[in-house]
Amino acid sequence: MKKTSLALALFTVLSAYTWKKGNDTAVTVADIAGKQCTLQSLAGKDIAMPEGKQAPWLKGDAESSRLEGFGGCNQLMGSFKMDGSNISFPGLGGTKMMCPDVQEVENGFKTALSQATSYKLDGSTLKLLNGGTELAALVAK
Repeated sequence: MKKTSLALALFTVLSAYTWKKGNDTAVTVADIAGKQCTLQSLAGKDIAMPEGKQAPWLKGDAESSRLEGFGGCNQLMGSFKMDGSNISFPGLGGTKMMCPDVQEVENGFKTALSQATSYKLDGSTLKLLNGGTELAALVAK
């Protein structure tokens, strides 16, 4: 089964959605399809990972609505549901290792995923929202 990024799922749902780069070139969701979405911020604050630690990320498969990811310490897996601008991550699970140096970021990331009810795109950035409040921002790379 071909793995695609969460961005590809967005392409499937919002194939007509476009936004502008700084040079006014139209960008479509397809431009970020097939890329890993890496966590950049939680609740509007940039995350800080310890030296040598990988930042949390997500990668989704549009065909099966399944996702895989990394929380900073543990592998993540589950599914996502999208309907218009609504999004949810039901059945999110993961491995159970304890990593004190990154646990706060991982817990915040998992909380943001569990509380997300909608999203918006800002360039190659996927912003997860709840009631208009930004919970997390992930960048497709």
